[in-house]
Amino acid sequence: MRRVLSFFLIPAVFAMLVSLGFWQLDRAKEKQAYLDEYAARAGLPAIAVESVTLGPGQSGVAAQVVGRFDGLGQFLWDNRTYEGRPGFHVLTPFVIRDTEMRILIDRGWIPLEGSREDLPRPSIPLGQRQIEGQLYEPLKGFTLEQAAPEFSSPLRQNLDLESYAASAPFDIQPYVLRLSSKAKDGFVRVWPVITETSVQRHRAYAVQWFGMAGVFVVIVAAFIRRQRRVIKKSN
Repeated sequence: MRRVLSFFLIPAVFAMLVSLGFWQLDRAKEKQAYLDEYAARAGLPAIAVESVTLGPGQSGVAAQVVGRFDGLGQFLWDNRTYEGRPGFHVLTPFVIRDTEMRILIDRGWIPLEGSREDLPRPSIPLGQRQIEGQLYEPLKGFTLEQAAPEFSSPLRQNLDLESYAASAPFDIQPYVLRLSSKAKDGFVRVWPVITETSVQRHRAYAVQWFGMAGVFVVIVAAFIRRQRRVIKKSN
C-alpha cells in the first residue's frame, strides 16, 4: 500500500511544485505586459475629460479637465499613510464645464490630527479652473463594512468608485484623477510609481518553486537509494 501511495504521491508533488513555478512565470508575463501597456499610456498626450464617459483602458493616461470643485460628495479616504504617519486622502468631486457630470479628484494626503471624533474638513477651492493629473481606476479593497457608506458619509474605508457612483445624485466618470503635483488646490501628492519590482518578485518565486522541485527530487532519490541498500543488506 505504501508503495502504491508513493507511486502516485511523488509525481503529484513534483508536478505541483513545477506547475507553481510556471504559474509564477505566467504571472510575471502578465505583469510585464501590464507594465508595458501602462508605460505606453503614460507617454501619450493628455486627453480632455468631458461629458462623454471614458472608456476602459485609460488608467495611467494623463488628463486635463476644465470646471469647478464641488463640496457635495467630498470625503476622506481612510487609512492612508505618508512617511509612516496615519492620515487620509481627500477626494473632491469636480464638475466638468458645461455639464452636470463629475470626476472625482484625489487631491492628496493630509494627516490625522488628534482624534477621529474630529475629522479634518478640507476647504473647497472656488471658481472655474483647469486642472491636470493622471487617471486612475481604483480596485475594490477588503472591507469590514457590511453595507456601502451613504453618499453623504465624510469618511470611507475604501475608494469604491462603483458604490459611490451608485449612490451619487449625479453622473460620474469611472476614473479618479490624481491631481498633478504641480497643480494648486492639493495636499501631499506622492503617487505610487509602477515598476518592475513585482515582475521580478514573481520570477524569484518561480525560481524558488523550481528549486524546491529540484530539492524534492534529490531527497526522493536519496531515500530510494537508502531503501535499496537496506533491502540488499536484509537479503
